[in-house]
Amino acid sequence: MRSFKRLKPYLKPHARRIAQACFVMVFVAIFNGAMVWLLKPVVDYVFIKKDPRMLVGIVLVIPIIFLTKMIFTYTQAYLMSYLGQIITQEIREDLFRHLHELSLEFFWRSRSGDILSRLTNDLTRVQDGIQFVPLYLVRDSLTVVILLIVMFFIHWQFALTALITIPFAAAVLAVLGKKLRSSSRKSQEIMGELYTRFQESLQGMLVVKAFNYESGAIARFQVENDALFNQMMRYFRATALSGPLMEFLGSLIMAAVIWQGGREILAFKMTPGAFFVFLGSFFAAYAPIKNISQLNAKLQMALASSDRIFQVLDEKPSIVDKPDALSFEALKSSIEFENVSFRYANQERWALKNVSFKIEAGQTIGVVGPSGSGKTTLVYLMLRLFDPSEGRILIDGKDLRDYFASSLRAKIGLVNQETVLFNDSVSTNVSLGNPHATREEIIEALKIADAYGFVNRLEHGLDAQLGDRGLKLSGGERQRLAIARSVLKKPSLLILDEATSNLDSASEKSVQTALERVSKNNTTLSIAHRLSSIKNADRILVFNHGDLAESGKHEELIALNGLYATLDRFQKISVEP
Repeated sequence: MRSFKRLKPYLKPHARRIAQACFVMVFVAIFNGAMVWLLKPVVDYVFIKKDPRMLVGIVLVIPIIFLTKMIFTYTQAYLMSYLGQIITQEIREDLFRHLHELSLEFFWRSRSGDILSRLTNDLTRVQDGIQFVPLYLVRDSLTVVILLIVMFFIHWQFALTALITIPFAAAVLAVLGKKLRSSSRKSQEIMGELYTRFQESLQGMLVVKAFNYESGAIARFQVENDALFNQMMRYFRATALSGPLMEFLGSLIMAAVIWQGGREILAFKMTPGAFFVFLGSFFAAYAPIKNISQLNAKLQMALASSDRIFQVLDEKPSIVDKPDALSFEALKSSIEFENVSFRYANQERWALKNVSFKIEAGQTIGVVGPSGSGKTTLVYLMLRLFDPSEGRILIDGKDLRDYFASSLRAKIGLVNQETVLFNDSVSTNVSLGNPHATREEIIEALKIADAYGFVNRLEHGLDAQLGDRGLKLSGGERQRLAIARSVLKKPSLLILDEATSNLDSASEKSVQTALERVSKNNTTLSIAHRLSSIKNADRILVFNHGDLAESGKHEELIALNGLYATLDRFQKISVEP
């Protein structure tokens, strides 16, 4: 019932279409009964009494009945297909929208393959449920009811004999239903694991090949694939049992009906036509009863999948704007970290511990430190992807949490080492943060980022498609587009997170020149691996194990002969021939 209640908001706007579909199903069921009823005059008046007028009448009536039924059947199929598609579309859009509203923390603790499985596989199961469960429940149940009425009208004692199977069938379906839902839920969970394995191998194929890990990747996939096979076989064993069991119960009743009917006909208490109508009704009820027996399987699978979908929709973002939040317009005076500490969920170690520093507007601040020292965590906090566990971050004297997160991010430009480009045009990728930018503004941003030259050489220029993850471009070209993307936002704060660490020397020089050009008119926080790129910064912050270990200009930190000086010596040694 909980799953039904959750689906109700999606069903309610389409109540009229659902009512129309049910109305049409009633007529389909009536015509199913009418076709069986025709057996009586055919047998009694045509075959036995040999009435030529009845023959002509029936020959004319049969096409009319089948044509009318065909129209109703087509209409019901179209309406249910429409409902299945439109409701699934709405759930899919809500899922996609909700995923983008969730905080970064959700994606860190969730596997992308599992999320993808819910967006695809689970939604397909829900669509099947919406499309076929009402069809089986309304049309086939009504068909069975009408056929039972026909059977009771013909011979109520025979009809009672036929009804004996219903309590047995209900008991069987109740037992099988629990197994079906459990197996379906587990199979969907395993399917999420399989999606993750596929995604890992496709994205990491270079590493798989370079380290001859094909056999290891295949072995891990086979384990989960076998687990999926076993769960699906449990599901199919339950579904495969329901049909034959219903058939067997039906065969027992059919044998009893034929025995009773034969005796009635031999005693001249029933006409052959009436008996064939009864028998025809019994056989005609077989297909809808079989569908009803499969109804439980589809229902349980749809409910299991809807539970997994609503688990995602029930997730709450950890970063929430205050009701009276302010809109951030521009950085006017300073950014200040005031005793800021942060620890990621389920982690014992502090990523940052009691960190305090101040950035004046217009300054360029360098950030260095060993891997895992907390540098990238600064970026996450500045973008308000996470909130501090302790302390606060002040912008122009106001707590970061007092501003709308979206307005803050709109004024922060980010260029990091993992440039993400989408399979779209150059202009669309560059204007992500400023979708209303003109082509002239995009071109100007490309020129500032030293990217207009190579973009202009592309076959379609600004309209050139970049391919999956921008793989049609070199690493340096992708980075320069990322710089142009940040330039076009006209940010108050530019964050450079090791923006040149993955580039070769020639690309690094080109990108570094572009970064220096952009930084001149911005407040800049530059996280660097190569100290040479930030030695001219107004101040350099040195982090170590989440602590702010040192702070000062390049010359001052060298004179301290501490961690920064040690890093500087190591880098000089590493570049010596």
